[in-house]
Amino acid sequence: MLLPALALLCTTLTLALAQGPPQTQPKTIIIDTDIYSDVDDLGALAIANILSNFGLAELKGVVVSTGSEYGALAVDAVNTYYGNGHVKIGAIRPLTQDTFVDRWGWTLGEYASKVAHHFPRALRNATETPNPVTLYREILADAAVNSLTIISIGFLTNLADLLESGMDEISPATGADLISYKVAELVVMGGNYPSGWEYNFAGVDPNVAHRVISNWPKNVPITYSGYELGSQIWTGQHLAQEASADSPVLAAYQWYGDRCNTTLKSYDPVTVLYGFLGLGGWAELGLPPMFEYANADGYNSVNAVDGINTWVEDASVRNQHWLRLRPDITVSDVEEVLNRLLVQSPHVVEGRQGGIIEDLLRSQLRI
Repeated sequence: MLLPALALLCTTLTLALAQGPPQTQPKTIIIDTDIYSDVDDLGALAIANILSNFGLAELKGVVVSTGSEYGALAVDAVNTYYGNGHVKIGAIRPLTQDTFVDRWGWTLGEYASKVAHHFPRALRNATETPNPVTLYREILADAAVNSLTIISIGFLTNLADLLESGMDEISPATGADLISYKVAELVVMGGNYPSGWEYNFAGVDPNVAHRVISNWPKNVPITYSGYELGSQIWTGQHLAQEASADSPVLAAYQWYGDRCNTTLKSYDPVTVLYGFLGLGGWAELGLPPMFEYANADGYNSVNAVDGINTWVEDASVRNQHWLRLRPDITVSDVEEVLNRLLVQSPHVVEGRQGGIIEDLLRSQLRI
C-alpha cells in the first residue's frame, strides 16, 4: 500500500512545486498507436497528454498504424481536449472510412468515429496529416542526439517502414541511422513473457514484428510491456463517477464497453506510464518506483510466421528488457495511479504534479 509514502512525500512536493517546475529539459515522446478497436489506446493517449501537461515529458507526435481516417481524427480530438491540438499526427495510407465491428464477441462498441465527430478537434481532415514515416523522420531529424523515446502501443508497421526507410529530402541519414543516433529507448506493448502469443505481434502481420525486433539497432534499448503485465491491471472503474461530463475518455469507454462497462484491461496505459516515467522518474509524482526489469540480459525472438515470441537467454545482449511490478508494489497500486490520471481535468496546469498526490490521498487510495 502506497499511503504512507504518499503522505510523507506530499509535503516535500508542495514545497518543491512552490518553487516552480524543474528547469531540466523533459524527454520527448512519440506514440505509435493502432487506435481503432480497443479503447485502451485512447486511454493511454489521455494519460500521455496529462503527463505531458505536467511537464514530465513532451508529447512530440502521434503516428497511427491503422488505416481508418477516424483514428487520426480521434487522436486529434483527445489531444485538443487536453490543450495539445498542436501535437503533430501521422496517419498510414491508404485512408479508409472503416469503423470497428466486434466480430469476436459481438459485445464491444465502436468509439473512434464518435469521438472524432462529437468532440472539438484542430484537424479538419485526416488527409491533412503526413504519413507516419515522414513524421517520424522529421521529428527524428530535428531531435537532439539520444533524446527521443518511442512508445509503441499497436502494430509495428510504422516502425518497420521507418527502420527500412532510406535517405531523402528530410535527412541524408537512413531510418536505421536516425534511430541509432536520436532514439534513447523504444518501449513496446507487445509479446507475452517469457514467451507466448500476443495480438500486437501475432494478430495481423507477424513478419512486421519480426523485422523490427530482429533488426532494431543494437545500441538502442528496447523495453517490452507484455500481455502478462497489462492483463492483470484493470482501470476505468471510476470514469462515470469522477470524470468530467465532457470527457472524450468517459464517452469512448462507455461507447466501447459492453453495456457501458468502463472497466477494462490496461495494456496500453501501463506501457505509456512506464514510457513517460521509466524505472526511476516516479519522484516527480511523489511515488516510489513501480516497475523493474524481469531479466538481466537476453533478447526477444519473434517468429515471422505465427508471431509467437520467445525470450532467449544470452549474456552478451544487454539492451533488451521486459517489465514486471516491483515486489513491494501491488496491482491495485498501479490501477489507482492510472485511474487518477484517467479522470484528471484537462485544465491541470503544468507543474501541478502534486495534484495527483492530493487526489490519491483524498480517495484514500481505495486499495
